[in-house]
Amino acid sequence: MSTKQEFVEGVRRAAEGTPYAVTEQPYGFDLTVDVASKRWLTLTAAHRLESVFTHEVHLRDDGRYGITDVDNEVSYGASAGAGGARLTARKKFSRGRVMKYSRRIELGVDADTGKVGKVVDYSFRAGEGRDLVRGVARELGWKERMNGEQRGALWVAGLTVVALVVAFGAIGIAALLK
Repeated sequence: MSTKQEFVEGVRRAAEGTPYAVTEQPYGFDLTVDVASKRWLTLTAAHRLESVFTHEVHLRDDGRYGITDVDNEVSYGASAGAGGARLTARKKFSRGRVMKYSRRIELGVDADTGKVGKVVDYSFRAGEGRDLVRGVARELGWKERMNGEQRGALWVAGLTVVALVVAFGAIGIAALLK
């Protein structure tokens, strides 16, 4: 089995040429869509993409790892009106296992040639980052496990199902006794 540092370096190599950046953390590393890169900054700024997606990868000493998805959405704006200048901001986020797919295609006219073509052709699938991490983990002999957040969410979901079954069962029995 490889070391934590070899895992981080393996993911860093696998992420080269992609929009992902690896940032080391005390728990392991973050794999984030790199919006600070010049290549992607123009796309995000010009086309108002407001989402930053990170995979928090927690590494354990026993050769196990867990992936927690963090989807941050931020929007901001300013306007001037009768009441004066107004600033607005909004933030929302999701944590755990986030299933997300987005695609954006915009057509435009090239100012030099006058031809119509794609100005923006961007797609994002949350699973791409997880697949990148999992591929490196397989090569290095690491095993994936659920993080505490994910296990906790499964417990809550299970208890909710049990509570619903008990509640509906009680309603059904009450209806039969009438």
